Amino acid sequence: MMPVMRYLKIRQAAGNMNIKLSKKSLQIDKSQSRMMLIIALSTMIVVFSLVSTKALLGRFAYQNRVVNARHAATKQIEENIKQANTLVTQYNDVFEGASPANILGGKNDPSPNASPPDGTNGRIVLDALPTSYDFPALLTSVSKILTNNSIGSPSIGGSDLSSTLTSTPSANPQPVKIDLSVSGNGGYHNAQALIKDFERSIRPFDISKLSLSGSESNLVISTVLSTYYQPAKSLMTNTKEIR
Repeated sequence: MMPVMRYLKIRQAAGNMNIKLSKKSLQIDKSQSRMMLIIALSTMIVVFSLVSTKALLGRFAYQNRVVNARHAATKQIEENIKQANTLVTQYNDVFEGASPANILGGKNDPSPNASPPDGTNGRIVLDALPTSYDFPALLTSVSKILTNNSIGSPSIGGSDLSSTLTSTPSANPQPVKIDLSVSGNGGYHNAQALIKDFERSIRPFDISKLSLSGSESNLVISTVLSTYYQPAKSLMTNTKEIR
């Protein structure tokens, strides 16, 4: 009977030991799981922090470039305004209001109905330096010069190239040459005054050929000349992409 009781006690003790070992193993497994979870969460936090930090640094650098570009643009605008105000003052005081006479020797008359040689310098220049190819208007201007100098039987020849030449504004416009032939008759003084008017015209006239024949009181005048027009300059918008 004693051996049986001892066997039962030994078996019960072994069972209690196994239970204690199982509880200890379970506690170790829980600790390891908790540690792995903490490590995983810590890794995720570190990765997220690194990515967020990189994004914030990139955003900060971009904003810094934007601020610097804005400051540079503001400074340039302020300088442009200053230069524009200086130019307006010089234009009004020197070019327009410096003398009661205009650059043609006529009255410096601001009236829109003023007839040549009267008128403001600005209006004279605008009328004389066209920004578009207007062949009929050119013929009218030259015809008026001939009439003012009493040239008889006036004749103006040239080719109207309106269909091939452009007047579109561009960033770098170039002068375009227009060839004309002009003839008529008059006295020596008429011919002399005509040549002087072409020479002192605000709109440039280059006389490449001049022929005079006849007597001093009745000359046949024949000229080949060139004039120009220049398309308007366009103000190109300059934009800069900040990256």
